[in-house]
Amino acid sequence: MRKSDTPLVRSYQVGATPSFTEKPKDHCDRMKAFKEADAPLSLCPPERDVKWRFFWRVGERPADTEFAELNAEPVVPPAFPQWTSTMNTWGEKLRRAGQDVSTMAAEGFGLKADDFTSRMQNGAHLLAPTASNFYKFDKKGTVLAGFHYDLNFITVHGKSRFPGLFIWTREGQKLRVTVPDGCLLMQAGKQLEYLTGGHVLAGFHEVVVVDETLAAIEKARAAEKSLWRISSTCFTHIASDQVLQPLGKFAEDAAAVEKYAPIKTGDQVNEELASINLGAGSTPAPEV
Repeated sequence: MRKSDTPLVRSYQVGATPSFTEKPKDHCDRMKAFKEADAPLSLCPPERDVKWRFFWRVGERPADTEFAELNAEPVVPPAFPQWTSTMNTWGEKLRRAGQDVSTMAAEGFGLKADDFTSRMQNGAHLLAPTASNFYKFDKKGTVLAGFHYDLNFITVHGKSRFPGLFIWTREGQKLRVTVPDGCLLMQAGKQLEYLTGGHVLAGFHEVVVVDETLAAIEKARAAEKSLWRISSTCFTHIASDQVLQPLGKFAEDAAAVEKYAPIKTGDQVNEELASINLGAGSTPAPEV
């Protein structure tokens, strides 16, 4: 089993992550391989993301874990008396939606119904309201969140106030996402890729200011509504002390077993965080 030597460090997994802190991995080789019509708008090499985010722990925390930093107590802003109840109520709805989809996915893959959900128990699930300031960052082509995949299990996206989210299919087709009212978008993360031995790949995506975003900004400005783009996102996780490796029939593929060598979820998360400036060796946001 692979195990990182990542020390206990600040990893921005609770509380605020300011703008210009997170820096996406360099996926330039992948980006250059796309057809022109499907090419990301993100910069290459990547620059730090404009977005900022607040991470709120959702669900029960483990009583004992090797990864205390990844399962830290939540941060409660004192100026908002209803913060805890509001975040827990909405966060639990999104977490449960992700859990229900996980059960259906397991059954669809021919696994035991609880193969995913049992491993999600006491996971470091995070409600992550993500904000971009269109009072300041409202120019066409501004990259709010650079081309990347999510490191967690399944990401649950609520409908955002402004468009700009793009995703890529397995075949490399680029699509602009529109989430109907009353619906959620589910996106596979790296931990799901591990457990299925690559049968499901972590989905690449980016958020960029495009013509449709500008039109929505002007409409909001004319109506004197807020120009903050809020994305209500929940990152569901496999528990930190669980081992990531291909399950069931996916473990019968020798190539997949070799590619997705066993690793504890906490080590996988720490390695990913370090690679995007949110873990070991991270540098704070510059003054802007």
